[in-house]
Amino acid sequence: MSPLRPSTGASPISGNPLRCIAGNISGGTGVMRRRPLVVVLMASATSVQASETVRYAPAPDWVAAAPAITAGQVGGDAPAIVLFDNQARLDGALATTYIDTATRAATPAMLAQMGNLSIPWMPDRGDLTIHRLEIVRDGKTIDLIAAGQKFTVLRREQQMEQNVLTGALTATLSVEGLQVGDVLRSSFSISQSDKALGARAMIVAMTPAAPFRAGFARSRLVWPRAQAAKWRGYAAGLATTERDVGDLHEVTVALPLPKAPDMPEDLPDRLRRLPIVEATNFADWADVSRTLAPLYATDGLIAPGSPLDREVAAIAAAESDPLRRAQRALELVQGKVRYLAVGMNGGALTPQPPARTWELRYGDCKAKTLLLLAMLHRLGVEAEPAVASVQMGAIVATRLPSAAAFDHILVRATIGGETLWLDGTGLGSRLEDIRDVPPLRHVLPLRTAGAGLEALPLRADARPDRIVEVKWDQRAGVEFPTLFDASIVIRGRMAEMFAGAASQADAEERRTTLQQIISAETGEAQFVAEDLRYDPATATATVTGRGVVTTPWQRENRRYRMNVDRVVSLLDFTPDRARQAWRDLPVSTGAPGGTMYRATWRLPDTGGAWELEGSRTLPATLAGRQMRRQVALDGGTFTIEERVDAIGAEVAPDALAAERAHYAQALADLLRLKAPAALPNRAEQVLAGRKDGRFKPLEEAFAAVIARDPKEATGYSSRASFRAGLFDNSGAIADLSRAIELEDSVALRMQRAALYVEEERARDALADYRQARALEPDNDAVLLALAQATAHGGDRPAAYALLDERIARGDRERVDAVRTRAELMAEKAGGEADKGVALLDAVIAERPGDSGLLNGRCWVKGIGNVALDTALKDCTRSIELSDSPAATLHSRAFVYYRMQRFEEALADLDAAADLMPRSADVLYLRALTRRHLGRTAEATADMTAATLFDRQIAATYARYGVTG
Repeated sequence: MSPLRPSTGASPISGNPLRCIAGNISGGTGVMRRRPLVVVLMASATSVQASETVRYAPAPDWVAAAPAITAGQVGGDAPAIVLFDNQARLDGALATTYIDTATRAATPAMLAQMGNLSIPWMPDRGDLTIHRLEIVRDGKTIDLIAAGQKFTVLRREQQMEQNVLTGALTATLSVEGLQVGDVLRSSFSISQSDKALGARAMIVAMTPAAPFRAGFARSRLVWPRAQAAKWRGYAAGLATTERDVGDLHEVTVALPLPKAPDMPEDLPDRLRRLPIVEATNFADWADVSRTLAPLYATDGLIAPGSPLDREVAAIAAAESDPLRRAQRALELVQGKVRYLAVGMNGGALTPQPPARTWELRYGDCKAKTLLLLAMLHRLGVEAEPAVASVQMGAIVATRLPSAAAFDHILVRATIGGETLWLDGTGLGSRLEDIRDVPPLRHVLPLRTAGAGLEALPLRADARPDRIVEVKWDQRAGVEFPTLFDASIVIRGRMAEMFAGAASQADAEERRTTLQQIISAETGEAQFVAEDLRYDPATATATVTGRGVVTTPWQRENRRYRMNVDRVVSLLDFTPDRARQAWRDLPVSTGAPGGTMYRATWRLPDTGGAWELEGSRTLPATLAGRQMRRQVALDGGTFTIEERVDAIGAEVAPDALAAERAHYAQALADLLRLKAPAALPNRAEQVLAGRKDGRFKPLEEAFAAVIARDPKEATGYSSRASFRAGLFDNSGAIADLSRAIELEDSVALRMQRAALYVEEERARDALADYRQARALEPDNDAVLLALAQATAHGGDRPAAYALLDERIARGDRERVDAVRTRAELMAEKAGGEADKGVALLDAVIAERPGDSGLLNGRCWVKGIGNVALDTALKDCTRSIELSDSPAATLHSRAFVYYRMQRFEEALADLDAAADLMPRSADVLYLRALTRRHLGRTAEATADMTAATLFDRQIAATYARYGVTG
């Protein structure tokens, strides 16, 4: 860090009063967006003696010199920051900050960082004076100023992207002759005042805490004993010395402070401690109010017959209702005057006159507020200005009264006994928003008689900040992909910023950004189209998109279900108050903002009844948020509308347990849509769909996705999965082949190989498995598939060699290779079922409670038709241990089938089919079982479905010696 950096980082507060943080509060919508704090040393100033040149002079007399640097401070493990001395003086209207730092270039990296110095300051508000610039080397001091090294002054606006012109100058210097091991010492001061504050000013100094280290560090505030001033520190562990020194009163803080205690991330802002000490000669908040109020007097500011007067007259002629007049005036200020903050030439506190603002068609919060006030007063509306802090409104009431506590101003209007908050820097305000309360927490009305702080209530805005609407088309069936048509509307300043950023992006960046926004609401999607429209009249950005997603339906307890909740599911309320020191701390529920979710689902025509389970309503409040929900289920259409508003509320410590319980209950009662119990199986749906064309819209959507970007592999691979699900193997293979040409991968090779197996293209399948292994030699799934294909292709020794090599590695994951080898040995062509069982015996001895291994041994015994009595014991034990017994139920059914206990086999197969309705293994074995029981029609249906799911299922069972 440059030794001069403390000059721009001496305070984490906005010491530039009313610098107008535009974009955080949007048109009465209550949107507040957190930003990094701009850190400046002092209040704004308009100094009659200010200069645009850097001055060079000794340190002022009021500065207490820091101790001399000792040899022990510049060697060994001594901190690289040798000296940090931050002093400030308050004297009537004049505030001066003094910084003295010394930093050791301990490494080449630090040397490179330290060598370029820069100090910004506002020349219309004060002077920059350099007092010292030295290199300390081997105990000797080199005076760089005496050697002729001087600062160069640059004018560069660093906040133009935020529409802020400050008039700041930057003094820069590349230090000559600096070497590793040197100590660079510098000291300077910046003096500031502002005539708008009269005889008032404020000062601030930093109070860094450990792990910050320095050889010597302190912060010091002084002011004349004869002047009334107040000071306050905020950090934990603050140790101060307060005394009179000559004609000055002095407050000194020894640094660094102790490490601040850890606090939870969800600690409310009002409880966070500022790392500063500050002093002010404002008497109280009423003094601040009285001092700033004259700046917003509106008498005579709108000249009769002027262009601005004609605008006001037009509103008066059009509207007689004071509320509508106020709204029309607000819309004019927001819509016809763009935001631009000009802080130079005395503009930090003093607003631009309304006529000038209207002429230029730009202004900051001060200019817009004065313009709006003048218009409202001419329209007969009672209104006054009120200052606020967008960034730290929660802690304003804990601060010392001063103008530096605020960074924003807006209008407080009173109409019909109601208090309204009108912000000219917002965008898109409409009549329905006029009663919205901005999330500023505290404001200070500006009155000539003075006023105290006013706390603002926390409540949701009339309109949400975002409206997310998605129309879902699930008519193809709950097991198939879902079409969507989505719209996301964003309001206010955020909409303007987003639209502006999107307009600067190239086509690919824009497309990616829009797709990411929509995917956040729909899940991962393939897009047919996406677009962005911005309406400056309403300050809304609308993102739209159409496409297809994987079905969101999940099979659970033998029914397909889908979570349709978009509020509780997305809410994370897991406050950590486990530490004793945290148990009495409230919980912040986040920054204010509201979202409306609307969804419409078009459901398949199944002939059965669709149902809702869970809570049809939402709690009025949950985890500090306000909520509501409306739902309707009408035949094949389901609609839901939900709204959630974070209002910046807190959860009190004594309410936390109950709120956790309410949250847990809400999670347990998530609203879900439930499909009819008697849905046709997938095979029946596919066969029916081939006749009625229900899959045509999906096929068209995938074709459109591919047509948009025919060189993108994911479009082909997604359509391949869809086609494979329709048992269109040739179409799926064609798509996978194209995807592999574009972007080869193990997943694509494995998927195509499996389809080749079904199509009896064994050589092609082997080629894909081998290429997949070449891509990922350590992928066990690939090795197992390759071994099985090799064995079934007739080369069992080669297959066993592959598996034995994997087994020989000896890690715990070898068990899959052991199980695969045992299965191959148990097959009819293997003829070594007993040896296969013995292989599994050995690994089960190591892991006797492994349900998967027990199932594997049961299955191998069934394949080999050996030890069927113990096979039953293995399967039953596996079922008892497993959370997902479907595969083991199938294994045990096979053992029962071998034992010709067909009724028991059928019971297990029915249970397995409920859990795995698309398993060709289960359906094929059940078809054979039903034949033995004389249930021919059901057996035929099962056989048809099984052979659709896997055309080689009969060949698979033939390898076990089982034929239909």
